[in-house]
Amino acid sequence: MLAYIISAYKDANHLARLVRRLSDTHGTDIFVHVDANVDSKPFRDLLSQRVTFVRSHHVSWGGWEQVEYQRELLRAALATGHNYTHIVCLSGQDYPLWTPRHIREYFAAHTDTEYLYAYNITRGTDRGQQSKIRVYHLLRDIRLRPLWIKHKAIVAARTLSGIMHITKPLRAPLGDGRSVDVYVGSDYFALTPSCARYVLETLDASPAFVNYFKTSFTPSEMCIHTIVCNSHYASHAHIHPDATYPGLAALTPLHYINYHPVIRILTLSDLPALIDSGRMFCRKVVSGESDALVEEIDRMAL
Repeated sequence: MLAYIISAYKDANHLARLVRRLSDTHGTDIFVHVDANVDSKPFRDLLSQRVTFVRSHHVSWGGWEQVEYQRELLRAALATGHNYTHIVCLSGQDYPLWTPRHIREYFAAHTDTEYLYAYNITRGTDRGQQSKIRVYHLLRDIRLRPLWIKHKAIVAARTLSGIMHITKPLRAPLGDGRSVDVYVGSDYFALTPSCARYVLETLDASPAFVNYFKTSFTPSEMCIHTIVCNSHYASHAHIHPDATYPGLAALTPLHYINYHPVIRILTLSDLPALIDSGRMFCRKVVSGESDALVEEIDRMAL
């Protein structure tokens, strides 16, 4: 049995198609977070009988609220008490390349594996990645319109802290008194329930750790990874062995993603690359642009 936790903010029609594709008769539970900045009615109208919606958060990309909705989704899945093999994190613009049965059987054969890839920022050589935690990133979660004013305020606050040489250490304070290396990876992973429960317990017991990441950039790509990679679950995950940052696509364990330089919308012409990738999911799929690709994936039933 699997739980899918999905974050969405647009394209309710595609999300409905994704949910139909993921669902089968063997007990798949699906939990959805819809960004509070958008109207949730189209999503609820299409999916209220198929998924469990969690409390919505006002999400600003790169801000702490992305971690908060991850917590909401993980809590909702664990609260069912169902015996999941894994809790699989997706976005509303993903699509499975494998059939539900193939996915379920694969996870059932790897019940001890945490599908989380990570790069050690603290000990790595990438200054850009280190700036995500060393520099204070403030104001990302404030609700300020128009957005251009908010963006200017964010840049001004970051610039001022740099001029004043106000920085943070490259290690994060964990709730057990340890100072630990920081890791980064993709938002999209699959955790065993015991690992997911450990993540939530650690966040709940570690206010200093939370505060450290609240002033970091894209904490949703670091917070959970840092907890897992500094625990006994690290031996069941994958930590990138080199000091050179490999890129986010290489740190996304289950998805095919094309970054050049941003995530490219996938179309039918990408199908050969998707098949060759051997990945379980792909991203980014958009209604009206990716329809022929999705239809062909469904027809092939990999």
